Formats: sequence, structure tokens, C-alpha cells
Amino acid sequence: MGLHEPVQWVALGVFAGALVLLVCLSVVLANVYRERPLLLHAAATTLGVLALQLYVGGQRDVAQAALVLLLAVAGLQLRDLTHHVGALRGLRPWLLGICIAVLPALALAMGAMGWELWLWPPALAAAGGMSLLMLLRAWRQSRPWIWWLAAGLAALAAAAGEAAWHGADMGRGTEVLTLGGWLALWSALVFLATLWRSRLFGENRVRSDARNRQDPLTGLATPLVLAERVNAARLMMKRYRHPSVLLLVHIEDLSRLATELGSEVAGSAVVEAAARIRGAMGDGDVAARLGPVRIAVLAEGASVPEATANIASRILVAGLKEPLRMALTEFLRFRIVLCAVPVEDVPAATLLQRLSSRMDEQLVAGGERRIHALAPEELRR
Repeated sequence: MGLHEPVQWVALGVFAGALVLLVCLSVVLANVYRERPLLLHAAATTLGVLALQLYVGGQRDVAQAALVLLLAVAGLQLRDLTHHVGALRGLRPWLLGICIAVLPALALAMGAMGWELWLWPPALAAAGGMSLLMLLRAWRQSRPWIWWLAAGLAALAAAAGEAAWHGADMGRGTEVLTLGGWLALWSALVFLATLWRSRLFGENRVRSDARNRQDPLTGLATPLVLAERVNAARLMMKRYRHPSVLLLVHIEDLSRLATELGSEVAGSAVVEAAARIRGAMGDGDVAARLGPVRIAVLAEGASVPEATANIASRILVAGLKEPLRMALTEFLRFRIVLCAVPVEDVPAATLLQRLSSRMDEQLVAGGERRIHALAPEELRR
């Protein structure tokens, strides 16, 4: 091998050990966070460890083939890391073709023909050119983690250049030690970039899920969550005859409050109405904000008479028990239309639409009656 100094052997062992550690961390975190780029990074780093071992063992031809395959797997990882960039949609098929066809073919030729200087330029040009083009396109939409990725790919380019330049002499001197250092630096930097990206995208997914499942103004659920709960309640009805009731609550006089006292008072009234409705619900019930003045409530385990006497009545009382905090002369007045959740597979949106139509009729008709129940035949119309 040509490494006679103990320090050089120790350094090479440190580099190889770091690569093995990064493989283990990548596999573990890939399973924890369900990140395919980390699995691809583990595969590429494994090829780097294999290449070092082959150079140490004197298998120069197979080692350089492993390095070219490493470039191919690193390209596949780059393709996954930049998947969010729309401007790269046209380039991804080209990168895929280079990674699964061009580079493996060159690696096979290197393994079969031995070290040939002319085989390295097309490999470096194909992998480096496409990677550089993708980095430039993805730069604006991928900061700050792409800084680490670019530095890591630069280290990988240096490692490939070292193997190409000293290909015939690799394993005879300290060149393999330099190669190990570049590979360890590349793997560590790309590992950090991938983790950073995973964290940022994970936080974005959490915020997106929260927006889809929780109303930002009132903290109530969204119609999507309500529809899921209605479907689950229907299954309970089919299996155990477990009744459920859907209520539509209309908040009155909000437009008047906005006109007389301002939109801030009206917005505060909506938040306070949501809090009072939530306090009047049962532990297993769910409320969702449907619009500026309407909130839907799903009461599980209750029939229409029970929901009318208990939940709907408590909601009306909760609105009148004390004035609004920002308008001490005003109270919350609700109107409620409710129906039993049918066993038939009627979508939750259809049920809410029929409740809303009935609510509109009641608002036009007026009157002192505040709770209206829809008969089953009205839902089937």
C-alpha cells in the first residue's frame, strides 16, 4: 500500500470509521424520519467504504468502479433532495438516465478493462455537469441547507478527481489517505445537509397539517377533521347502533357588531363564541368552524332528543350567560339546526349543506324558536 507511518494508518482508520458511523446514522435516521435521501446516502457512503477497502487490498480496477457507482447513487440522492424545485422537472429524467445507465455502464467498463484514463472524463463530466446544473437551479429555493450540500459535492468532486488523477498509482502512496479524507468530508457534509433539509421540510409539513386540521382563529377543528369524525361515527352506528347527531350553530348579529363596533369586536365575538360552544360540548364531541358565522358540532352517543335537550340547550345558555368581553352590552345569540347522522353513506358536506339550507330558511322566517331538528325524510330529499 505504501503507508508505512503509524499515524497515516490511524488517520485512514479514522476516515473509514467515520464513514461506517455515517452509514449507521443514515440508516437509523432514515427509518425514524422516513427520509429516502438518507437511505441513498447510506448506500453511497457504503460504496465509499468499499472503494477504500479495495484500494487498500490492491483491487484498483474494482475500486474505481465502486467510486463511479458512488457518483451514480449520489446523483440519485441529489435528485431526491431537489424534488421540491419545480424548475428541475425537465432535468430530472436526464439525471435519472445518467445515474442508472451512463455511470453504471462506465463503472462496468472500468471493472472489466482496468484503469483507463479516458474513462474518467465522461464520468466526471456527466455527474459533475448535471449536479452543478441542478444545484444552480435549486439554489434560491433550497437555502440555507444547500450550502452544506454544495460543499459536500465539491468534496466528492475532489475525491473523484484524486482517483482519476492518481488512478494508476492509487494504493502505492498516501493518495488513498487523501481519498479517504475527501470521502469522509463529503459524507459528513451531505449528511448534515440532508438532516437540515429533513428538519425544515418536516416543520413545514407539521404547519401544513395543523392548518388543515385546526382553524387558526378559533382553535376549533376544520371541516376535514369533522368529515373524518362523521365517517367514524357512521361506522359505530353500523356496528353497535351507536347514534350520533350533527348540529349547525349560527352566530347572530355579527355583521351588526362589525358595522357598529368594528371588525375587531366581531372577530373577538367569533373567538368567544367558539370557546363557549367548546365548553358546552361533551368530552368526545368535536366542533369545526365552517365559515365566518357558522360552527358545526358532532355529538356522538346522543339521539336527536338528547342532543336537543342537552347540548343544543347548553350552547344557547352559554351564549347568554354573560356579555361579550369587548362589548359589555352585547350577548351571543345562537340558532341551531340539527339532525341525526344517517346510517347511509351520505357525505358530511351534503349533510352540512342541507342543515345550512334549513338554517337559511329559519333566518328568513325569523321567530323565537332557536332549535330546529330535521326529520330523516328531509335529509333524503
